[in-house]
Amino acid sequence: MMDSTEDERMSVLLSKYLELAYTGTQEVVDIKRKAYLSKRHFESYELFSIFRAGSTAEGLNILGSDVDIMFIMKDVIVMYPDQCIPPNMAHKTILYARAADCRPGYVLLQLPLLQKRCYSRLLTNALVRIEDSMFVSSDIFREQFVSGIGKHTGVKVESNGPACTKDTTGEQQDIVFCFPCHGWPKEANEWIIRTRPYGWPHQTLIDNIVHHGCHLVPVGDKCSENTFLKWRISFATAERSLVHSFSHIQLKVYALLKYFLKQIKGILKETIGDDILCSYFLKTILFHAIENSNQLFWQEKNLFYCFWFCFKILIALVKAGFCPNYFIPANNLFKRKVHGQHQQILLDVLSNYHQMKWKCLSVGNFFKPIWEQLCNPSVQAQLVSPMTTQDIVFNQDELFLHCIQEIDVAIYAASLCILRSVRKAINSFSTSQSESDELFTFTYAMKYLQNLAEQQVYPEHKVATDNKTRYRSLRKCKRWMIPRASMGTELLRLATFHFLTGNYFKPLEMCKQVIKLASYYCYPKPVHPELKAMYCNSHEYHRFERIDRLKKMHIYLLIFSKKDLYLPHLCQEMLRTQRCVFIPPLPYALFLSFLCCHDLGDTTGRDEALRLLIVVQTDDEQGGHIYWTVHTLLGICYQTLGDNHRAIRAYWDSAKSQAEYQVWNPAIERIAVVYLCMYVS
Repeated sequence: MMDSTEDERMSVLLSKYLELAYTGTQEVVDIKRKAYLSKRHFESYELFSIFRAGSTAEGLNILGSDVDIMFIMKDVIVMYPDQCIPPNMAHKTILYARAADCRPGYVLLQLPLLQKRCYSRLLTNALVRIEDSMFVSSDIFREQFVSGIGKHTGVKVESNGPACTKDTTGEQQDIVFCFPCHGWPKEANEWIIRTRPYGWPHQTLIDNIVHHGCHLVPVGDKCSENTFLKWRISFATAERSLVHSFSHIQLKVYALLKYFLKQIKGILKETIGDDILCSYFLKTILFHAIENSNQLFWQEKNLFYCFWFCFKILIALVKAGFCPNYFIPANNLFKRKVHGQHQQILLDVLSNYHQMKWKCLSVGNFFKPIWEQLCNPSVQAQLVSPMTTQDIVFNQDELFLHCIQEIDVAIYAASLCILRSVRKAINSFSTSQSESDELFTFTYAMKYLQNLAEQQVYPEHKVATDNKTRYRSLRKCKRWMIPRASMGTELLRLATFHFLTGNYFKPLEMCKQVIKLASYYCYPKPVHPELKAMYCNSHEYHRFERIDRLKKMHIYLLIFSKKDLYLPHLCQEMLRTQRCVFIPPLPYALFLSFLCCHDLGDTTGRDEALRLLIVVQTDDEQGGHIYWTVHTLLGICYQTLGDNHRAIRAYWDSAKSQAEYQVWNPAIERIAVVYLCMYVS
């Protein structure tokens, strides 16, 4: 039994451990949150806006947590029947929220019969006539996009609550298509006027949450007999705003609750045979706990007791069989799962853990048990020793690099109005107030500028009638590409430009310049351990500007879309793909070197590039088992040399690769073309 002094000492150690393993420092959390907010500010689809929810968007880094993405339909708005339609929404499809015969928090969505406007195929196909009224079926709507995403990506997807769940490179991603609701639901009016003795959340935050409304997600109340037409009210945007208002200690309690749930989930499944507890229940409990406690209680020295406070609330709610939704207290979150025999078993399990007190952090094997780590003298010594300035700077740089890489994917995934986006990004860059804001807006601005060069200017050369016109059209975009080309392996895009102009010496030099850096690619980590060691051992590292440091370490995929500047050798892949073609940097640099040497008649350089490209096929990080395009590049090289048998073998390796997005791989068609050429010759 520890005394209060020892409790406080261990709480401080626990705080430092959570910071190291799951949350990062307050500065790191702020960077991650700003990156997500910045991404939403610029990410733009034609039919949807995007909202990112879940632990990562909230600022946590917990293994096994889902990535939750909400696609919010732009051309539809949900309103209540007594609301007036604002003039700026008159062009949208209006759906009216009607009372549903089930627990509060669910509604029916009715399409007024007099309304002719209904553009979305997803929405139109989900309409069901009930007597004289038209309603939108949540089940039909959800299953449409579940099957559509699976067909579109070739990745296995499953329906999971309101979401489509897909497993991408070992990371589960929940995607929800939903409708925005203009206005605050009446069922949640109590939340606005609720008495809050300790002032959380503050009134400004409440007003902001209410102003932004809520969303309707396609899942019915599973406690009712019929879910076919019912839609759940989602407060995901409000919840993220609330989590972002947490103090750093409160965020650590949130992380500890999630850690504990991960550790005991296997035990609960074995004991009860059902996924009876979910992280949403624990988040709800934390909201209630913070609202009903003094902010002075949430201190580092009290960290374990803050967790214990929430744990006791959980036990009390399980005993009562009632967990009130934070926004709609009449909605019992436990109604479907926590009752009868399951309720009693869960109560017994939690009561046993309660008796263990600190040692409850020793259970489970999903993570290394925290209690064992805290009791290890060497771990304690590591936790109390301060990080060097070099390590602090590098960790933040690594996080910035990760965020920049996500910006690349976000821009290519969206259907963008480039000119408008460039203007928006440059304006945001000029008005940025902090280093992180400046970095993210600079990244967006330079990436959009590069896209503008490729998508607006580059296509002109495709219809050019002579080399002079072709070269002039390509030269227009060169200056716009240079700023982005300074970001590490992004130089390969400028090298591609030079190759297309017939200047083979320039791209060959650029490939040589970037090959060493490209060899350090190690997605999903932004920085290879060897590269990290190289820079951390430099005492001058932290003296440079952050943007200059990041330029030397930025290593990412080459992402090509149909509108981009790309090598004509990849035209079959471009014709087949629905989105983008992904090529890791080292194979691409070697492939481009091969092409340059071949056109220059440099057989020694060509053969060396081919030899290295063969070696890369089995690379752990950039090999053909992860990216089928790597095998395809080798096949193109063999085909260029007239070695048709090896070309066929490489294309066959590409076709049978276990890499993702095989549905977009034209390797079989390439094999057919080679056979045809062999037959004709």
